[in-house]
Amino acid sequence: MSIDSKNVTLALQDPTMCIGIATVERAGEQYIRSTFGSLMDGLEEAERKHIYTIVLIGHTDPHRHPVFREPWFKALSDMVLIYDPTNREQFENVRKMEQEKDYRQKAIFDYTYLLEECIKSGAAWVAMIEDDTLAVADWYPRTMRALDLADSKSTDWLYLRLFFTEEFFGWNREFWPMYLLSSVAVFASVAALLLLLRKVRYPMVISNAVIFTVCFVCTPACILLYFMAGRLSMRPMIPGVHEMPNFGCCAQGLVFSLDTAARVVDKLREKGPGFVDMILEEWANEEKLTRFAVIPSVLQHIGSHSSKGNDNGSPEPLSVAERIFNFGFELYKQQRQRVVHPIER
Repeated sequence: MSIDSKNVTLALQDPTMCIGIATVERAGEQYIRSTFGSLMDGLEEAERKHIYTIVLIGHTDPHRHPVFREPWFKALSDMVLIYDPTNREQFENVRKMEQEKDYRQKAIFDYTYLLEECIKSGAAWVAMIEDDTLAVADWYPRTMRALDLADSKSTDWLYLRLFFTEEFFGWNREFWPMYLLSSVAVFASVAALLLLLRKVRYPMVISNAVIFTVCFVCTPACILLYFMAGRLSMRPMIPGVHEMPNFGCCAQGLVFSLDTAARVVDKLREKGPGFVDMILEEWANEEKLTRFAVIPSVLQHIGSHSSKGNDNGSPEPLSVAERIFNFGFELYKQQRQRVVHPIER
């Protein structure tokens, strides 16, 4: 069920992109204000007309969410989506998920509910963005260029990722044989070079003691320092649009084509309760679907309170929500960034 508070929509009848945002009340600051503000701020008039925005209030009682009563919310959204109380079975099912705090099942329900509404808009692209993100100044033209590049690289791809966290891009244990082989290759190359130099040019300088020190002290120390520096420091990601088949997290910002969005709805309902990004990754691995990511991310995760519950009792110094962060986002040149003003109440 939607609430239309405007006589004329802000978007064209045939929008290029539909943005779907599901939002729930959070303790303290409502991040949706900054999320919506950063997405809209700085858009050219023509760009805004090509974007259709749908915001789902994720409560059976929408008045629980503070922004639902704020004038800007309905004025700037093309559609405000709420649960339909006339559909008693569905409405009671959602209420039950709320009461039991069944975040996994409700996350899938909200995602598909919102995704279906975006599909109805007829937009060529559907961007599903979480309500705890911040967009870079020129996110829209960057995203549209990235979508063109993705289309040119593959005809059957699942999504374009607008956000990922680098937390899982370290020296992953799955590749330890490659790391070991590379280390052995470096060790062997250094030893072979020293033996060759001693034979052809420096027989008196390169003694057995020198070879032992370089091979068994200096070389292992350099290899150790290389790994201690971290994968992203030694092998940084190349900016652009690249495949990201592994370790992509999380679902803060994913863009689907219109046709793919319909397949995503079917797949999420088929798989049932779970985390959206994990279900999509499993599906992509099974059917070998290509996944692309914009590097650096054009979205940043913000806030320390998750909509799926908090882990304040954890011994970790940072909560799970606080560790979901993209460092590459912070490298965008300051002059290319807008000053984000959260929408006032």
